[in-house]
Formats: sequence, C-alpha cells, structure tokens
Amino acid sequence: MIGRRQMAKCRECGKEFYQKTTRGEFCGDSCRGAYWRRQYRQQAVEEAEERLQARRNGNGHATPEQRKEASEALAKIVQRGQVSGQFRRRI
Repeated sequence: MIGRRQMAKCRECGKEFYQKTTRGEFCGDSCRGAYWRRQYRQQAVEEAEERLQARRNGNGHATPEQRKEASEALAKIVQRGQVSGQFRRRI
C-alpha cells in the first residue's frame, strides 16, 4: 500500500492529521517542540523538588549536634598545640 497515508492523532494537541511516516506522532514541528519542552520542564521541576526535599532532610550534611562535636574536637586539638594559629609563607 505505497502512497496511502493514515490518519493519526497528535500527541500534543490531539488534532487528527495525515502521517508522513509511520513514526509520525505530531501534526507539526511546533507541536513536537511544545511536547518535548513540556516534558523537560516537568522533569526539571521534579528534580528541583527532590533537591529541595534533600536539602530539608539534611542531604548528608552534619546535624547541629555533629557540628558541635566537631568544633569541640578541633578546639581540643588546637589547645594541645598540634595546630598553630599562624600560617608559614613559602617563598
């Protein structure tokens, strides 16, 4: 059946159109672009929500108690003299 075109429904606007190829899913370039832009925008929004949620949950960062313990341990090291408060310049 060479030369016979079939009617298909556009994935973006739902309008019926004649397919140019068997893979045709959109009635035109504008609908194809709009569809994929919407898909990528939706994916970007979901990723941003996941990052926000991870940030709210701590995202693997230290809790306030862990930060306090770390600063106390650092203070002990400095008191013992293992770390000087001065930097040596190398020329």
